[in-house]
Amino acid sequence: MSRSIRCSRGFTLVELVMALVMGVVLLTAATQFALATWRSMEGNELRDAVHRNGRYVAMSLERDLQSTGVGIASTPSFGTLSVSGDTIVILSIPHDPLEAPPHDLDPPAGVNNPLDPGGTCGSQCLDLLKVNGTFDLQAGDLARLQVKDTRRLVLVQSVQDAGPDFQLWFTAHPELVHHEAGLSGGLLLDRFDSFVQELSVTIYYRDGDRLMRAERLRADGTPDGDVVSYGIQSWEVTVVFSDGDEADAANAADTDVTNDYDDLVGIRIRAELGADRIDPRINGGQLFTRSYDWRFSPRNLMYERNRI
Repeated sequence: MSRSIRCSRGFTLVELVMALVMGVVLLTAATQFALATWRSMEGNELRDAVHRNGRYVAMSLERDLQSTGVGIASTPSFGTLSVSGDTIVILSIPHDPLEAPPHDLDPPAGVNNPLDPGGTCGSQCLDLLKVNGTFDLQAGDLARLQVKDTRRLVLVQSVQDAGPDFQLWFTAHPELVHHEAGLSGGLLLDRFDSFVQELSVTIYYRDGDRLMRAERLRADGTPDGDVVSYGIQSWEVTVVFSDGDEADAANAADTDVTNDYDDLVGIRIRAELGADRIDPRINGGQLFTRSYDWRFSPRNLMYERNRI
């Protein structure tokens, strides 16, 4: 009886070594590919975060700047849009839902005009008439004091109901958000042509690497803001005039009549925004940054100026 014998044969040592070498090569290539993909994803995440941050800042600025000058036109010496250093100040008349009314001065008895220095109920106090029996101003509000053609800002300290009128006490600051304030400089009230009207204010300013936004002022006159963005590496603001010129700020005090506040048509911002962290695997271990050049032209600047 014949028997069939099946022979079995294993790997030789050379074949085993070759297989191990090939496996190591493939594993190394796969690992390097995975690391490269991971680094690329990390880099994309950092770049996308900076891009989103820049887009949010631009949208926030554009939205607020469109309210510039609503209900109030700039004059050569008083701007509803102003820039000082890295600070942007936007002024308008609030609507809730109707436009905030002007409150005329309730002058003391007598015939002298202009009035004596100071307010009517104290050195920083004005007697104002109510509108339809009410008043809308309260402590912490910013308002404009207009005496004939002269405009000043006042920061309301307190308000007291006084029957047919009300008393408005304001802080003694000679300047608020880069505008003359109160009765500074010896301003005298006009018996027949003085009023106070509430203002809305929006302020953008830089605090270290943070961009801040404020809608109110503290009692000391400084903006009370919240963080809009971190990672601000540089922030340069210039104003743009109707003739195309740019400057650090408007200047109504010089002899050039083309660089006053009522000549402003917009602002330009050159900014550099950075990532929230440094990753040694991204951008050669340096902070990833992106530069922006934004131009904003609030439509109300020209509308209020040209309105008849």
